[in-house]
Amino acid sequence: MKKNKTAELFLVLLILIVMSAGMLILQNGMEKLQSVKQQSVYVPETRDLYNNYGLKNDQTLSITKILETQDQVIYTDRIFNINQISEDHISYAADIMKALQKKSGKDTYIMPIPERAVFENGYENEKEKYSDFIEKLEASFSDSSVVLNPLSELEKHQYEYIYFRTENSWTMRGAFYGAQVLLGELGYNKENLDAYREYVFGAFEGNLLLEALQKCTTDEIKKDIENMEKEPFYVYINGSNPNREELTFENKEGQLQTLKRQMIQFNSTGSHAVIGSDYEHSVVDGRGKGQTEGNLLLIADTRGKLMISYLSEIFEKVYVSNIYEDADLIQNLDEILEKYNIEYIVWVQDAAETGNISYMRALNPLLKEGGNA
Repeated sequence: MKKNKTAELFLVLLILIVMSAGMLILQNGMEKLQSVKQQSVYVPETRDLYNNYGLKNDQTLSITKILETQDQVIYTDRIFNINQISEDHISYAADIMKALQKKSGKDTYIMPIPERAVFENGYENEKEKYSDFIEKLEASFSDSSVVLNPLSELEKHQYEYIYFRTENSWTMRGAFYGAQVLLGELGYNKENLDAYREYVFGAFEGNLLLEALQKCTTDEIKKDIENMEKEPFYVYINGSNPNREELTFENKEGQLQTLKRQMIQFNSTGSHAVIGSDYEHSVVDGRGKGQTEGNLLLIADTRGKLMISYLSEIFEKVYVSNIYEDADLIQNLDEILEKYNIEYIVWVQDAAETGNISYMRALNPLLKEGGNA
């Protein structure tokens, strides 16, 4: 009888030892898991921290102006450019478009992107300049529908966070509405942004803010700019999107190098997060919905490429050419069109740079062999 009790006690003790060891292992595993999570720097924030202006605590846009020059306005919470659009660039843009249409033989479109100033109170003349630019560009073609104007669609959503406060660009949300204008022209139904996953990363500083700090020589104004509230960066991507690209860029030795990676980088913000900032071209894998037999060539600047998350939902492949850097685009155009089964070509660029030879290295060779940026 005593032997049985001793055996039972020994068994209970053994079970307790095993359970203790198991708990210790589980605890160590949980600590490691928590440690891994803590090491992750880029954790999406709660989306309701920010309002439609990209500001916290339900702030409205400031009416306090720090500085205004001939080409820029700085408030305590935002910076935007003015007087950037020039009608002198229209004829060159039209000539480039006609040459691109002729060489490619594809359905070709151009979308000049309006800048933030178009939506600013007190700067209504900026909207007039943009509208005049579009109207005169349309008049350059027998078929005016080749010119895509996203202004009216953006105006429907102007009280949403569609433009950065410190970057000379629309946000990925603004780019979504621009993409809907393009897709509508191509015969596709408009999409719902709510169908996309939304990630929010805070403390973004745009190029306008950084440039203003470099140029500023007055300590008081510089301090005001430094104190400007940082803004969030919202990423929108469909959960079933491949989010893959084959990026071609120039390495330090001046040679072209190809890299396969994610199309949207979750360790960066602004335009740097979508495709690479310094690249020649990228071939983005799309989800494709079987609605078209052909694919898309997107010739874009840093703003236009923000549309890629939405275009890759429609097409199986989107070939993205960096209009600033891709000097070999026109030379290789026939091969690109055939290899990637391109059906549409879309040129998307800031209206202030559209038709400006200094910002169109990829397209300049259409009219001038060896055109330079």
